[in-house]
Amino acid sequence: MHYKDIYERINLKDPKSVNVVFPNSPSIFEALAEAGNKGYIIPRLFGVVENMKKLAADSGLKKAEFIEAETAEDAIWVAIADAREGKGDALMKGDISTAAYLSPVLDREKGLRKGGVLSHIAVGDSPGYHKLLFLTDGAINIVPDLDKKRAITDNAIELAERVLKRKPKIAFAAVVEKLNPKIPETLEARQLAEEYTAKGYEAEGPMALDVILNAEAAKKKGIDSKISGDVDIIVFHEITVGNYMLKSMIELQKAPVGGLVMGAQIPLILLSRSDRPSEKLNSIVLSLIE
Repeated sequence: MHYKDIYERINLKDPKSVNVVFPNSPSIFEALAEAGNKGYIIPRLFGVVENMKKLAADSGLKKAEFIEAETAEDAIWVAIADAREGKGDALMKGDISTAAYLSPVLDREKGLRKGGVLSHIAVGDSPGYHKLLFLTDGAINIVPDLDKKRAITDNAIELAERVLKRKPKIAFAAVVEKLNPKIPETLEARQLAEEYTAKGYEAEGPMALDVILNAEAAKKKGIDSKISGDVDIIVFHEITVGNYMLKSMIELQKAPVGGLVMGAQIPLILLSRSDRPSEKLNSIVLSLIE
């Protein structure tokens, strides 16, 4: 499966509403205009209405709902309150810091938390791989412990199963395949692989990246793997590795990417200021898959 297959699945008869928090940049409006004008979504924009209407007009966005909010802090709380009332199928970060965006989401009384861990799943469509790759977590959880890795994996499985309509193949990444007490992530990767295999998934770990992506590399290393070269989800042991993997796909391969934060009551579209409009659009489309 590739992004083109995801786009073909979008239901144009029932566009979703996306609550966008304090959008003030042309690139966000470019993505919103494309998604809105194609009938994918009806954007609900929370911010300074005068500014947003100008940006909407400049981008060619034809249909949107504008909700006045003087500051980014005001905008996030109003957008969340609307989502809690069923007005908003996804929550998209605009020109607001990540901390200011996520903190209200995690509020136990007024937020959108489900009780678990929030984690980011990037979905990359690399020209060097034959299908989509789900990468986690290169954005939120810095050095997750074993329990958080379980939650991160569960969130990735939820998104992957929604997109793929089947059980994903899961690789727990490490720098080497052999267990080494001096490299604790190898031990955790093996434990997680065993746990998810017991749950009915094809899961292996620890797996080095070349073995994850290339079945021939596994053969040359004498590794007997059922999923090498055909992995769907890669679970990284810490944030830097996952983030670098994603950024290398974007900058070196020019790969189409998108991503969502899972673990809340609705999908969260967490964007970087450096994201291209196409990446923003892909993230919006991922949030629409049921």
